[in-house]
Amino acid sequence: FSVLCFLVVIELFGSTFMKNCNVVLALLFGYMIAGLSNYDGLPYVDNQKIADAPAIDFLWTMWFGIGLYGPAVVPMLIAYIVTTVETIGDVTATHEVSELATDNKEYRYRIQGSLMADAICSMLASLFTSMPNTTFSQNNGVIAMTKCASRRAGLATGFWLILMGVLAKIAGIITSIPDCVLGGMTLFLFCNVLVSGITLFGSLNVKSRRIRFISALSLAVGVGVTVWPFAFQDMRGSSYTAAFWECNDCSETMKGFRNGVSIFLSTGYCIGSVIAIVLNLILPEDPEEY
Repeated sequence: FSVLCFLVVIELFGSTFMKNCNVVLALLFGYMIAGLSNYDGLPYVDNQKIADAPAIDFLWTMWFGIGLYGPAVVPMLIAYIVTTVETIGDVTATHEVSELATDNKEYRYRIQGSLMADAICSMLASLFTSMPNTTFSQNNGVIAMTKCASRRAGLATGFWLILMGVLAKIAGIITSIPDCVLGGMTLFLFCNVLVSGITLFGSLNVKSRRIRFISALSLAVGVGVTVWPFAFQDMRGSSYTAAFWECNDCSETMKGFRNGVSIFLSTGYCIGSVIAIVLNLILPEDPEEY
């Protein structure tokens, strides 16, 4: 709440520089409030994470070995299909908030480069015993708020992220930020992404019956499984018991395949995007009006 309130204060009274840095300033303000507050006598900020972090560390000093876990193959393939759809949407939104065209060769090259970067960086991340990479849609909200779409800013950000990843004390400070503070900022940034999507959707011919039907059906299913994911997802503490496919006695391989299908069907933007793509391919164009 303090993060959102401080964002409003910056918009009302802040200088141009403060408005361009509003995301960082609001996050720091929320962190300060959390550091001065407590909940039933318990502090919001866990200083132990900072104390336990070494001064300098590298991820690859923790070696877990390289292997192949069969049941995770299908879920990972489905997850990468999801991230592919997400990357295309994020890059399109980045073009939109950067006031660049989305119907030329440069845009298509950037889509191709973004997907290639996801693949190569995910391979490197696995060798560094880290998680796979995906695009970060909140950054579109940052671009929209700061009005900065410079590549040099992206390169500088990458440098600072690598440096902070090596300086483990800084990582300890970041991980000590309470979820309520991060949640306030994430909520705001995701809403900016939503606004960018609505703006992009406005460029379509919404009077077209075909476009309205595709949009309505894909949104209905996507929002529906987001509101109630347990139609295809297991309840917490009740693995493999979802009514759509009970799989308690299945083999490990079948359980992995079943989990992949469950993730696909219960992820709103995944199933919604696939439905929109399929409908766009099979539905005929609206008849021309004379």
